[in-house]
Amino acid sequence: MTVIPVSLAAEGLLDEQVLRRLLALSGQPFAPGACYGRRGRDHLGQNLPRFNRAATYRPFIALADLDRDECPPALLHHWLPGGLHRNLILRIAVREVEAWLLADRQGFAEFLGVPVARLPFQPEDEADPKALVIALARRSRYRAMREEVAPAPGSTSPIGKNYVGQMTRFVVSRWKIENARRHSPSLDRALKAVQRFSPALRE
Repeated sequence: MTVIPVSLAAEGLLDEQVLRRLLALSGQPFAPGACYGRRGRDHLGQNLPRFNRAATYRPFIALADLDRDECPPALLHHWLPGGLHRNLILRIAVREVEAWLLADRQGFAEFLGVPVARLPFQPEDEADPKALVIALARRSRYRAMREEVAPAPGSTSPIGKNYVGQMTRFVVSRWKIENARRHSPSLDRALKAVQRFSPALRE
């Protein structure tokens, strides 16, 4: 089976690790390379046309949050009004990639140290999944979650000092995507898109 090099594009480190897990579980012979972007959603959106052009020569898979936009198709049209190159996949997490983590209800509850009953069955309906993760972490039975995921009292930061590190640790070592996709339609669509991805390789 021919190994297919694939470039990544994401909003940040956490999103990059989510993409790498999706590729690893896709069953496709992808060899993920460098990840571009990682400087926030606006930066990613501004650079997507460049990645779209580059996809002529090398397949790209990108991940972004829907945030407060109306729907994924509208966001796709806004960023790439001319359409996506067939070698570029752009998947949208509804509403944030944290919803995909919350969707692994049992696993994420155990990781955060909170009762599973506090996690929503439909995390994509949450207006701010990241805020929910932080609120859950504040009530964790684990000191590390309370001190590293949630911001310290009086802090001006919206997240804790090791929020990304802890979320990345969950994605890499604990996240059960097969469980999560049952509670997250956008995650399910993303995994299916990666599994079906068949880029046209130039000789």
